[in-house]
Amino acid sequence: MSRADALQHPWSWLRGTVYLARRELLSLFVTPLAYLVGTLFLLNQGWNFSLLLQVLNDPLAAPGPVMQFYFGGSFFILWLPVILLCAAVSMRLVVEERRQGTLEALMTAPLSASQIIVGKFAGAFIFYVGLWLPTLAFYVLLRGAGVEPELGPILSGYAGVLLIGGSFLAVGVVASTVARSQLAAAITTAVTCTIALMAGLLVDQVESSWIASALQWTSLLAMMQELAQGIVDPHWVFFHLSITFVLLAFAVVVLNPRRRYENILQLVLFGVTVGHLAVFASRHCVRGDWTSGRVYTLSERAEDVLAELKAPINVTVIVPATIGAGRPNPLSGELREVLLRMRNATGEGLLQVRFLDPDRDRQQAEPMIQDFGLSGRELADGVVLIRAGQGAALRKAHLLPDDLVTYATGPDVQVSGPRVKEFRGEEALLARFLQVSDPKRIVVCYTQGHGEPAFDSLEPYRGYAHLRDLLREANLETRTADLDRAAGLSECDVLLVAGPTGRLPAKHIAAIERYAEDGGELLLLTGAVLMRGDSALATHGLEPLTARYGIRFGERMVLDPHTVPGATPLLAFTLQSGWGDHPASQSLVGRAVSMIQVREIELGEPAVSLLETTEDSWAEADLAEISRGIVPEIDEVSDRKGPVTVAAASEFGGSRIVVIGSQDFALNALLREDVVYDHGRDLILNAIGWLSQRQSLLGIRAREREHVKLMLLPEQLERMRLMCLLGLPGFALGLGVVVLWRRRR
Repeated sequence: MSRADALQHPWSWLRGTVYLARRELLSLFVTPLAYLVGTLFLLNQGWNFSLLLQVLNDPLAAPGPVMQFYFGGSFFILWLPVILLCAAVSMRLVVEERRQGTLEALMTAPLSASQIIVGKFAGAFIFYVGLWLPTLAFYVLLRGAGVEPELGPILSGYAGVLLIGGSFLAVGVVASTVARSQLAAAITTAVTCTIALMAGLLVDQVESSWIASALQWTSLLAMMQELAQGIVDPHWVFFHLSITFVLLAFAVVVLNPRRRYENILQLVLFGVTVGHLAVFASRHCVRGDWTSGRVYTLSERAEDVLAELKAPINVTVIVPATIGAGRPNPLSGELREVLLRMRNATGEGLLQVRFLDPDRDRQQAEPMIQDFGLSGRELADGVVLIRAGQGAALRKAHLLPDDLVTYATGPDVQVSGPRVKEFRGEEALLARFLQVSDPKRIVVCYTQGHGEPAFDSLEPYRGYAHLRDLLREANLETRTADLDRAAGLSECDVLLVAGPTGRLPAKHIAAIERYAEDGGELLLLTGAVLMRGDSALATHGLEPLTARYGIRFGERMVLDPHTVPGATPLLAFTLQSGWGDHPASQSLVGRAVSMIQVREIELGEPAVSLLETTEDSWAEADLAEISRGIVPEIDEVSDRKGPVTVAAASEFGGSRIVVIGSQDFALNALLREDVVYDHGRDLILNAIGWLSQRQSLLGIRAREREHVKLMLLPEQLERMRLMCLLGLPGFALGLGVVVLWRRRR
């Protein structure tokens, strides 16, 4: 062969393949069977989606990602239609050519077996894609009904459908090449694909760990569950491409009438090479997160903390795979995903993760539970065991489900079962990692005896017990500040003055000033306190100290019209904008926080604003009216027009200080975890993280999952059902009638 012929050969091979693909595609589109298959497929999909809409539109149905249920791996909604469709489309590819006697003509033409196989596969795959395109109408219908599902998980779900279709059609090509009838080819394809699908159910059943890992790595059920959530692992792309290439190569060898033993050896070597390339590429790829909120992506702060880990950490997850009548445990999947990403973000072997099912691995789990001093209750509910070091340096910690997730509440949970509303595992796991790998603890001392709410009180509006628990959960040690001794604050890393209602004694003020002069860090939660019978705000005696940092307390009370639901108008308000460019507030930009009875703060050098109110707010000077329960209006002369600073930070003389002009926002009633719209907890943790220079506390927050609630009117639901049941299959049927009518003419 000349050099010119060698250069032209790939192009001639491609032209022949494209010709066969076009020929196969045209034969499919002019065959009544193809339109029958398309009509039945779209009818089935429309029926499934209409039932899904009806179920999710029930008042007791759980909110959630609608399209995730569609792509989430349901056998009757997704897998059965795909298997039957691939079997029906591929069963005639080679068998029909052989039956009609045209296969020999194709083989004697200047076409190779590889061109025939690849061309027919390409034509069938394009037809398969064409049948799925009309289902995009489901997304359009949801948008038209006022529902806004995330686009990323939908695109990843369709990507999974294409990958599965390519692999299943490749199986069908092999079956059509080997079988002698279309029925035999269809049955072979359906059975083979079903066996491959069901193999994923054996992951938790086999005893061998490496077999379980292999089944997990190839599980089609796990793949579609991840893709439906918006988690895109490139290893699935490499896996399905390798399967498709190897199956098509096998079909080429079978179809080639001049095959020799060396062809079989070449096929084996090709399969081994492609498999190794797929595994190699998978180990060097990064799992993608296509959700709009990046809910599965580790925060930058989390990656920094993990990258700085020095000692190996062993994590054992003992969580049941199912809960409540065989329903999947939502905690198991969340933990697996975040720990997998954390392991990839650490150095080699620094984070060792092991998963145990307490129902299947009870003999291994029970001794571990006992070693941590836990009971059988933790074994049933699930627990994460964390340890680092050996011998005398061994340190342990554990996490319970309530530490990791916030479960949804309400009547719908009784019907739909447990549902994760927010996943707090990233923050909780990192806190425990630091606890076992870095034994240094941050001591937060809090003052008492000056009207401050008690830190051991659970009273909703007169206690800080939830604040104390919040600090302890963040791996911070809390203790009462001893202001009467000269060295009483020497062991305090952060001094918290929260909610004094009157002036501190001169001795205590002097102790706090000495602490600040020695480089101590202060967090002041001091709001607008109205004393009975007095029209001025109460002072606490720390005003001269904060003035050194450029933070001055005004004499007015801040009012804002963005009222907290159920609270006193103007006096309690929610802020979502106005966050400053500061390490203690950067991660809270766009987040809502509620303030109650806020005192005006004025800034000078070197202080900076952490949070300020909106332009609709003002600082009210007429406190007498407020004390009488009268809601005042803004006075352009005496009042200060917004925005008004309500939280500030400053550094001076080697000491740091954060002042928040509200003390009531940290009360038990507002610091509860189920107050999901409020991020006062994060503001406090971020402030302490910046003060203590323990940056791991900053920038990590709970990740809220997509929760779309269908609230369709009966007429809306009926129109959508008609579109699903009549519109989509009617489109395929009408197109088939037009094509066949024009063909007859």
